[in-house]
Amino acid sequence: MNDNSNQLNGASKKTLRAYQLWLGLAVAALILTYTVYVPNRKSGPVGSQSQYSLLNPSAALIEKKDLLVNFQSLRDRLTEKYERRDDYLVSLYFEYLPTGANVSINKDEKIWPASLIKIPVAMAAMKKVDTNAWKLDNQLVILDDDKDSEFGELYKQPTGTTMTIEEFLRESLVNSDNTAHFVLLRNLDGSELEDVYTHLGMDDIIDALKQTPKGAEADNRITAKRYSIFFRSLYNATYLTPEYSNVFLNILKDASREDLSAGLPSDVVFVHKTGIRIDERVWADSGIVYLPGRPYMLTVMIQQKGDAADGQAAVNRLFTDIAKEIYEYVAQAR
Repeated sequence: MNDNSNQLNGASKKTLRAYQLWLGLAVAALILTYTVYVPNRKSGPVGSQSQYSLLNPSAALIEKKDLLVNFQSLRDRLTEKYERRDDYLVSLYFEYLPTGANVSINKDEKIWPASLIKIPVAMAAMKKVDTNAWKLDNQLVILDDDKDSEFGELYKQPTGTTMTIEEFLRESLVNSDNTAHFVLLRNLDGSELEDVYTHLGMDDIIDALKQTPKGAEADNRITAKRYSIFFRSLYNATYLTPEYSNVFLNILKDASREDLSAGLPSDVVFVHKTGIRIDERVWADSGIVYLPGRPYMLTVMIQQKGDAADGQAAVNRLFTDIAKEIYEYVAQAR
C-alpha cells in the first residue's frame, strides 16, 4: 500500500514538473511573439504607435475616415450665410474633436455670454469637490443676498433653506438658476474663480475684471471661439480630473433640449449650456455634440442688431439651421 502510494506521488510530481515546464515555455513564447512580432506589424494600434513613435498615441485609435474630413466646403457655406448679416451678429465656433479642425465665423466679435458665465463658476465649485475641500453632499445655505428672480425658482425658497452642493450645481447648470449660481459664487474665494481662467490661459479676462470700477458691471463679453475653451477643457479633463469632468458633463447632459438642440436628432447626446440676456438681445448656446465616432464642439452666440417683431422666432430658426447644417455635414462627410 505504501509502495503504491509513493509511486503515485512520484508520478504526480513528475507530471506537475512537466506541466510547469510546458507552461513556462508557452508563456515565454507568448512574450517573445508579442515583443518581437507585434511591434513590427503595420496594422493595428500597437504597430502604429511603434512605427510612428512621434505621433499622438490616440491617432491609432481613430478611424482613418474620421481623420480625413475636409471642412472647407462647410466653412465656405457658413461664412456666406452668417458672417455679414444686417439683422443679427453671429459669432460661431465649430471644432471637430478627433482632429482639432475648426471653423470660426466672426471670430473677433465679442458678445455677452449671459448665463454661459455659470460654467466657469461651476467648474471652480467642482474643483473644490475634486480636491476634497468639499463633498457633493455637503450643504450650502440660501441667503437673502443670493436671491435673484430673473431665472429659476430657488428665489422663492425661504431664507436659510439648505441644499447639497450637487443640487446647487444641477440647478445652476441645468435650470440656469441665478440664485443657485450666486450661492456657489458667494462660497468661492476670488482666487478659486481666477484659477479656472488662468489655468485655461484666459488671464486677460481676470485682468479686465480687476480693472472694473467698484459698483460697475464688468464687461465680460467674449467670442464664441474663446468661450469654447471651457468645454474643450471639460472634454479633455485638463482642469478637473477625468472623474469629476465626467460628473460635470453628466449634469449638463440633462440640460433642456432647446436652441441648437432643435437642429439635432433627438437620440444624439448634446451636452450644453444655453444663455440669454434680454437687455442686450443676446442668445447663446455652447456644448459638445456626441455624434458616434465623430464628436464635435459647437458654440453659437447671436446678438440682434435691430428691432424685429419676430426676434425670438428668427433666432430659433438660426439656431436650428446652423445645428442641422453642421450635423448633417459631419455625419455624411467622407
